[in-house]
Amino acid sequence: MGVLPHFARAALCAALIAWGSLAARGPALAQAPATPSPSSGPSSSALKQEYDEAFQETMRKPADLDVLFRFAGLATQIGDLEGAISALERMLLINQNLPRVRLELGVLYFRLGSYEVARSYLESALRSPTVPADVRSRAEEYLAEVAGKLSPSSLAGDVFFGWRYQSNANLGPAGSRVLLFGQPASLNQAGLGTADWGAVSSLQVRHRWDFGHQDKSALETQFAAYANRQFQVSAANVSLLDLTTGPRFQIFNGRYEDISLRPFVTGGYVWVNDTSYYGSWGGGLEGGALLASGLRNDTVLLFRRQDNQDTSYLPANSQYRGTSLSANTVFQYEIGSSLVLYAVGSVQRFTADIAPWQSYSLYGVGGGFSFRFPDPLLRTGLPWTINFSATEQWWAYDQPDAVVDPGVLRFQNDTILSIVLAVPFDARTTFSLSAGRFVRGASIPNYEFENNSFMFGVNWRF
Repeated sequence: MGVLPHFARAALCAALIAWGSLAARGPALAQAPATPSPSSGPSSSALKQEYDEAFQETMRKPADLDVLFRFAGLATQIGDLEGAISALERMLLINQNLPRVRLELGVLYFRLGSYEVARSYLESALRSPTVPADVRSRAEEYLAEVAGKLSPSSLAGDVFFGWRYQSNANLGPAGSRVLLFGQPASLNQAGLGTADWGAVSSLQVRHRWDFGHQDKSALETQFAAYANRQFQVSAANVSLLDLTTGPRFQIFNGRYEDISLRPFVTGGYVWVNDTSYYGSWGGGLEGGALLASGLRNDTVLLFRRQDNQDTSYLPANSQYRGTSLSANTVFQYEIGSSLVLYAVGSVQRFTADIAPWQSYSLYGVGGGFSFRFPDPLLRTGLPWTINFSATEQWWAYDQPDAVVDPGVLRFQNDTILSIVLAVPFDARTTFSLSAGRFVRGASIPNYEFENNSFMFGVNWRF
């Protein structure tokens, strides 16, 4: 009946969802410091009018700090970075002890590519005796980015360790009634959905070698490792390694602000219950573009070859050996500094080598948001983040599986919900709480299940 291979795939599916949740704990937590996009918010004509009025007010009140700071903010929004710099530097001539102004100057010079000047302002902001916690955190983040820009080689990453409860750790069916050769059969107790606790850990390392072209051109390499260990359901133990590397090139320089392409190669290995499941290799193309004010798109096209070999634990594993072609696209829209909305679309085609009933087409759509808000409890001055995502997936298999039911074609529908609260203790350490729900409906009862999960842990960024 292929029960063990099916459970191995289910365990891997659960692990990949958990891994995705760890990777998406919050865009602001895992990425470089965010820089404001020009003209996000009001319409460009209204913003330009505000900018002109603010400029006239600076002429009337050249020593008013509030007027100068307001003009600097508007100038930044419309893309007049030099004008914003001029206003902020005038503020420092009036009052030297303004760490937030020094931070903003460091950010603006960073955006202009003047990294030495940016570092000078950021370091002076940190030396101020009255520097607020949020200013200190952002200045340290940008200083790390500046160090990476000034050195051709930079290394960063995240380490996570936590605990997870799942109501159905092995993603087994709720009832024992299944199909075998098209006839009703009973699944043994070990195959039913089982609740369990487990430990979850992950490591992500990112290396960047700058080509020195004063743009985004660089060789980027990512290494990821993930492992979970269940307290009871060892069949749901999953370990995986993944390595991706390739050069990124900024294209249409001078005509468009931010468009890049990155061809890459990738390889990985997966173990289930400490038994070899498959090795994989492949390659693809990643593209990123700032489409409009606050709106960007990232798209990945991927070819991957998957080599499943039979083992004593998984005697029918080779039926899952094959090739996949996939495309994933993400649209992200920034609304101010606190809210990011995103929409996701994906399509995948998997072709099995020797078992056409394991070939399928997969389609998915999803969306969510990331919301940052002031620390309500710990007084760190660092914002907390809530991330919510919802995904719907549809699977269509090419042929019926004669062992399960020769007369029914297999279709599946997945609903995946996730919510994560990220609470920073300092600029590098974050505590997270997450909850999720995974529901699969199927044309064959063997593959239906529900799983509710809860996870908490600590992430350390280096």
